[in-house]
Amino acid sequence: MVSIIVPVYNIEKYLSACVDSLVKQTYPDLEIILVDDGSADGSAELCDALAEGDRRIRVIHKENGGLSDARNAGLAQATGDWVLFVDGDDFLVPDAVERLMVLAEEDVDFIQFHYWETDGTTPPPENETSSEPIVCSDNEQMWRWLYEKGGVAASSCTKLWARRLFQDVQFRKGILHEDEELLNRMLPNCRKVIYTDFVLYGYVMRCGSIIHGNFRPKSMIVFSIMEERIAVLETCGLQDLVTETKSRMFQSAVIFYCLARREKCKTEEAVLKNYIKILAKEKLELSGQYKLLHKLSRVIPGAVQLYYFIRRACGKS
Repeated sequence: MVSIIVPVYNIEKYLSACVDSLVKQTYPDLEIILVDDGSADGSAELCDALAEGDRRIRVIHKENGGLSDARNAGLAQATGDWVLFVDGDDFLVPDAVERLMVLAEEDVDFIQFHYWETDGTTPPPENETSSEPIVCSDNEQMWRWLYEKGGVAASSCTKLWARRLFQDVQFRKGILHEDEELLNRMLPNCRKVIYTDFVLYGYVMRCGSIIHGNFRPKSMIVFSIMEERIAVLETCGLQDLVTETKSRMFQSAVIFYCLARREKCKTEEAVLKNYIKILAKEKLELSGQYKLLHKLSRVIPGAVQLYYFIRRACGKS
């Protein structure tokens, strides 16, 4: 059985399409767990109505605790050997689970697949010409795949997980970038992973979703997560990926600094300025404006402030 966990929070407009894509899967042995995370827009009632139409659907109603808490609640109730996470405003292609289960093996930790960005109507890229899946039993290569593939490999929604992985691991509650944080703890313990280039997940781009808001102080957690990632990579001896992570930290710190300054978040602004100061002393792999700013920050303490004012003058901040 495959357990599909769907966190639901104020997405009444999108939920029916999401659930419809799940109940119409060509692979029938599913349980669909809708976790109503304290919705206030009619989503809770819609969850109950959808459950009446298909015996495979179960509903959990809980107080609002955020995405991680909702996923953890679903995991606590899941009974399948495998787990998929589908955000309640996204959807799967009709044969997504069937394609993944063809690849599923007892000793595989997860199967990595792809998503496409859509407004809800754009069809997925053609899957029939996809190449053979890659089986990876090398933890170093798993990290390199993560960095090569970027966001698609970081997302928890683009993996068919063996449920046993979550016996002692949960999503960290109350943070943003929870998928990246989970991988810091999960990936070092993985022993076998399958990568397929099948495009199976429709990621619906909409205003108001978590990752598309303005700067929020809570988003600063990403730097702690990157620091944790660096410690793991250093333990693995992957110094080139350590350098790449620090380079990403520098770029992120610059972007966040501009946003924090624009929105007058003084505490975060000071923290970010200090990150930039520390990373300016490191040997990084940067290009363009970030490479220039990195060099200037080594000799001019206020270089990032100058960068901000130049961006403002150009209408970019």
